[in-house]
Parts: sequence; C-alpha cells; structure tokens
Amino acid sequence: MSETGRKNSLERLLRHRLLLLIGGLWVAASVVVWYGLRSQTNALLDLILLETAEQLMVMPDEALGDGSSPPRVIEIGTDEADIVYQVYDGNGRLRLRSHAAPTTPMIAVQQDGRIETDRWYLFSLTHPDRSRRVLIGESQSHRNGALWDLNAWLIAPLVVLLPLMALVLTRVLRQSFLTLEPVRDNLDRRAPHELHAVDVSAAPLELQPMLETVNRMMARVSSLVEAERAFAAHTAHELRTPLAAARAQAQRLAVEANEHGTPQLVERALALMRQLDRLTRLASRLLQLARVDSGVALKRTDVDLRQLAELVTDEFGDARAQGFLLPTENTDGAHEEVSGDVDALGIALRNLIDNALKHGGEQPRVRVCVGHRRLAVQDCGPGIAADELQRLAKPFERGPTVAEGSGLGLTMVQTVARQSGATLDFTSLDGVAGGWRFEVSLYFPEGAQAEEAAAARQDPPGGG
Repeated sequence: MSETGRKNSLERLLRHRLLLLIGGLWVAASVVVWYGLRSQTNALLDLILLETAEQLMVMPDEALGDGSSPPRVIEIGTDEADIVYQVYDGNGRLRLRSHAAPTTPMIAVQQDGRIETDRWYLFSLTHPDRSRRVLIGESQSHRNGALWDLNAWLIAPLVVLLPLMALVLTRVLRQSFLTLEPVRDNLDRRAPHELHAVDVSAAPLELQPMLETVNRMMARVSSLVEAERAFAAHTAHELRTPLAAARAQAQRLAVEANEHGTPQLVERALALMRQLDRLTRLASRLLQLARVDSGVALKRTDVDLRQLAELVTDEFGDARAQGFLLPTENTDGAHEEVSGDVDALGIALRNLIDNALKHGGEQPRVRVCVGHRRLAVQDCGPGIAADELQRLAKPFERGPTVAEGSGLGLTMVQTVARQSGATLDFTSLDGVAGGWRFEVSLYFPEGAQAEEAAAARQDPPGGG
C-alpha cells in the first residue's frame, strides 16, 4: 500500500482513534479513582495512626520507666524511619520513643488532633488529666510514595494492555472489513460495459447509501453511453447523405466543364471531387471511431476469426482481383473462436487491411493470417523502423508514406483491441522469408486473462 493509502486507511484511522479513546478513558478513570482512593487511603492511614496513639496513651506507667533514666527506645518494625512516635509525661519529659524519633518534640506547640508539617503527618493526643502526651507521625514521603504506587498499579495495566488491544482491534477491524470484499469483488469482476446496479442488500448497512449513490452514477453513465451510441448512428446517416449529394454535384460539374469549359475548370472540378472523397472517408473514419469509443467492442459473443477474416477480405474484391490481397492463411487449420464483438473486430481488421494496401507501395502484397488466437495482417511494403513502431499508436500519427490517410485507422484498432481484451502488436519482419516486411496483429488471451485484460484496460488514444 502506498504512503497515501496508509494515511487514508479507514481501518488505520478507526484503530488509532479507538486506541486513543480507550487509553484516554482509562487514564481519566484512573485519575478519578486515584483521587477517590487517595482520600480513602489518607483517612484509613490517619485512623491507624490515631488508634496507635490511643494504644500508647493507655500503656501502663511501668512500660515508660521510672523517669530518672533516659527515655526508652522501642523498635516498631521495618518502617521505623517513616512511622515514629514520642510519649511525654505530665512534666514534659520524654519517656518513650521509637528508634528513629527525635529526642525533641516533633511539634513545639501544645495542640491536639491531626497536624501536618513539611515533613510529617502527625497526631497529637493529651490525657485528660494531662499526665501523658503522645505524638505519632508518618513521613510525607512514605505516604505519598504509597499513593503513587497505587496510581502506578492503575496505569501500569494500560501499558501492557494497550498493545494487546491494538492487536485485537486490528484483527477485529480486518475481519469486519472483510464483509466489504463481496461488494468489491462484484465491482472488480465486472466487464467495463456492465453498468447494471450493484446489489446493496448483502452490503453492510453503513455502506448501502454509498452503493446507492454508485448505482445512480452508473445509471447516468449508462444513459450517456446510450446517448453517444445513438448520436453516432444518427450522425452517420445525416453526414453521408449531404456528402454524397455534394460529390454528385461535383461530378456533374466536372462533366459539364469537360464539355463546355476550360482544362483549368475541369482540373478544379476533379480536385473538388478528390477533396470530397477525402472528406467522405474522413467522416466515415470519425463515425467509426465514435462508434468504437462508445463501447461497441465491449459486447461479448463468440467470433470465429477465420470466418471474420474471409468476410472482411471479400469486401476488398478489387485488391484480390489484382493480386494485392492474398488468400487468408490459417496457420493451425481449424476454426478458432474468441470472445468479442464481430462488428468491432470487423472494423479493426478492415482498417488494418486498408492501411496495408495504401502504405504497401505501388504494387502492395497483403495477407491475413489466422491461428493460435491471433489475427494478423502482413505486408511487403517499405517497412517501418523500430523506433517508429510505438509512435504509430499515438493519435493522428502516420508512418513515413505519401499515401493519403487520416491517422485514425490505428486509433480504432487500438481501442477495439483494448475493449476486447486483446493485445495489439507491431512487428518489423525484415529478413523473414517471402519478403514480408511488417505485421500488425491482435492476440486474444484465453479465459481469465482476457477478462482481466479487458477489465483493466484504459482506452488511450492511438493512431495509424
């Protein structure tokens, strides 16, 4: 897939947005939960400190010593540096402390209740008879560390689960998008002339509006194609009649000029006839081209190449009589059928024979060869250089010849070939036995190859 395709991938877009949404919601939920747990955890830890202070408050006096010796030091576990306590008697003497507790009061003021300093979370309790005072505290770093550890446990699963969710989402989305494959295959397998509506009933609900839009577009395209075909048919009749009438008038003018006019007037009348003949041929070619461009070759029937060649060559009776057009050569000796439109292939073959006769020199020799799913026209003309062969496929391009031509013959052949799923080849035959110099051939692939070639075609203009 190209870089643009990856950027525009709907699967990629959905996956990224869903991962961002899930990750964002998880983080937001973790923050909310953390604030709630922070409040509850602070309350619970404060309660533990208070209960511990109350237990120290009711300890028997014997546990505090006689007061004449230094204060007792009692270890309270592994967290003794983070949780400390001090017990003072009514005279303000320190009688008992934890190992990490300082020897001076952790707070200077005589205040009971919960007290927060820069370093400690403290509880201060004084006995009702003021015979004992207890200070117990937890370091802020210890409590905040516990809260952040709790937050890490909330966020850490996201780090592990997010890649796993990405893999799951990728698989789920790909499986979901596979439901679009039948619609894509239906459109991809269609021949270019198949413009009927797509069945939207089997498509996902979200895709149906787009397919309905595609159906409406194909209906409009089908209407335009039919209108173009109708225009080509009507224009053929409308143009041929006035051109034939103009030529008849020019021919009559030439006869009268020959009887009553000057030689110059006769020559002008004949020149007018030649130009009208040329215009008639050009109009005929343009109408054939319009018909071919309208998609006539997109229709599919079984066409016998040998019969097609015989029918078309029969139209060149004069050339056959003069020996310019030789009998059709059937290289495999059998009737061979291909999928195509007989009218379109007839237009193509007729133009190839006409080109070969016109550009084959003063005494042309042309033959049609059929066989091995191939329809070829060979001539013994002057030939064409290898670097000129591809140029002939361009619009209005003509070979190095003085013969008249419109440069449209190979345009139609190229279009018919592509619409029929065939391959158009130009081959120089220099050195081949029999004096054949040049060959233009249509090769028809078999089965699926022909359908793929027809479906993948783009109808570029060509010329000859």
